[in-house]
Amino acid sequence: MKSPYVIQSSHAARALANLDRDSAHEKYPDGVYVLHPQYRTSQPIKADVLFVHGLLGAAFKTWRQQDRDEPLGESSTQHDDYTDCWPKAWLAADCPGLRVISVEYDTQLSEWKSKCPEDSNRKSMAYRSDELLQKLKAAGVGERPIIWLSHSMGGLLVKKILLIASKDQDMQDIVKNTQGVAFYSVPHFGSRLAEYSVNARLFLFPSVEVKELSKDSPALKELNNEFLQFAKTKDIKIINFAETLPTRIGSMMKLHVVPVESADIGIGDLIPVEVNHLNICKPKNKDSIIYRQTLQFIIDRTFTGKK
Repeated sequence: MKSPYVIQSSHAARALANLDRDSAHEKYPDGVYVLHPQYRTSQPIKADVLFVHGLLGAAFKTWRQQDRDEPLGESSTQHDDYTDCWPKAWLAADCPGLRVISVEYDTQLSEWKSKCPEDSNRKSMAYRSDELLQKLKAAGVGERPIIWLSHSMGGLLVKKILLIASKDQDMQDIVKNTQGVAFYSVPHFGSRLAEYSVNARLFLFPSVEVKELSKDSPALKELNNEFLQFAKTKDIKIINFAETLPTRIGSMMKLHVVPVESADIGIGDLIPVEVNHLNICKPKNKDSIIYRQTLQFIIDRTFTGKK
């Protein structure tokens, strides 16, 4: 628990939370990590903030502070305030009344390797969404207000999770308590990643995940239409962040992974940011527009009762 490395301390926190007999109703399954509070506290928890990463992401590295460009020879000791996980380091300090949870699941770009025939089904959006929903329910999600923060493909999973929950009587608390969703460059109408699959050796056999992100996919359009109707009916507030810079893919290609028009779900504020796809969810510091807008969105939905 005292390790300076966020992965080690978070694994320890999950293990200890699961051993706590006094909180038997909240168990953290594999891939669900509580970032705050990591120790038992008497302070009441007012809301849950859930972080869901995207393609090739992870529970911690996706949400680290943006890497800094240091001039050659500059001492790294000047950057002791750098954080490997801003939800744990910044959000927990600015909003201590939150329970901050980050989830993790495996993804890949290519089906190049041999695999079990069942893998394709387990990697589909529908399967993953239902699996994450069950895990979050086991962790006690739904007992208090919820804010979802999602990057890239993670936002599609969040939409699917909420739609699945809306059709399940046992999951109505999750639907009722969802106050808002923040999308960081989520490809609501597909990504250019899939259409470039034939141009790079890595994408010779695109994975299930990449195929499901195809630009102008009818399935994605149907998912978005259904979610828009759901969000409007339930009065769920939305904020969208969009990248405006291309991302380097491998050594040969630069690609605007999620164009602004695909990152615009159709409701809520749209905030274009001059960063690439990887950095749209990695604020440089607390003064970054990404962090300031995210923090205000959470505060408005959970502490002020603003609608």
